[in-house]
Amino acid sequence: MQELEGKTEDAIKSYSQVIRKDPLQSGAYNRLMILYRKLKDYKKELAVIKQAIGAYEKDIKDDQQTWKKANRKSARLSLSLAKSMGLLNDKDLPVYEDPQILAWRKRQETVQKKIKTPPKPQKKKVVARTKK
Repeated sequence: MQELEGKTEDAIKSYSQVIRKDPLQSGAYNRLMILYRKLKDYKKELAVIKQAIGAYEKDIKDDQQTWKKANRKSARLSLSLAKSMGLLNDKDLPVYEDPQILAWRKRQETVQKKIKTPPKPQKKKVVARTKK
């Protein structure tokens, strides 16, 4: 509602509160990214993207650790099999990434390009004059 009413700063605060309460709320991250993009605040947008990716990666890692502790024997066998099949990277993390994380990584690349590339100066319009 705050966005629809044009209260962008209030909406940013609300989405930030949602993320503090639930760090895996992808909808709030996505809306924040959009709001910062509209404001052309690419550094804040990039910070939100990194925060979102970090939260999701931490959750995946925590889930893996919990499963490994509960299933030690299966975990050893699965780890060996996954490594031999090339399903894990050097840090023993899955090569496959969640589609949401992939989308955020793509967005991250775009924002980083915007930050590195200074805005183009606007060209003055040349008005052709006709002789009377």
